[in-house]
Amino acid sequence: MPRDPFALGVKRLFASLGSPAQYSTVAGEAIELKVISKAPDSVQEFGQSHLAVTSYRFDLQAADVARPHEGDRLTWRGGIYVIQGDALVDRDHLIWTVSAYPLPDYPAMARGA
Repeated sequence: MPRDPFALGVKRLFASLGSPAQYSTVAGEAIELKVISKAPDSVQEFGQSHLAVTSYRFDLQAADVARPHEGDRLTWRGGIYVIQGDALVDRDHLIWTVSAYPLPDYPAMARGA
């Protein structure tokens, strides 16, 4: 058990607020963990237009994932999300924040759903 009070607090936070997920590295390693999801809308500029776009962000415990990499995947609530860009870590190196995009549901698309 962590002796650092902040690490202990993060562990308890994820235990109570996190939801189950599976993190899969590009190399094929699978890690069962809890994530805290965020899906804030962001405003993207396209010429002189502004579009509100849903983005997907997930907080991961650094104790679970040493270093997230672009292309790794997160399976959460039946969807698969691909990590994109660089992961951001908090100042204490306890929580990674990753951005991701959802993979389309190809079986549903093939069925015409």
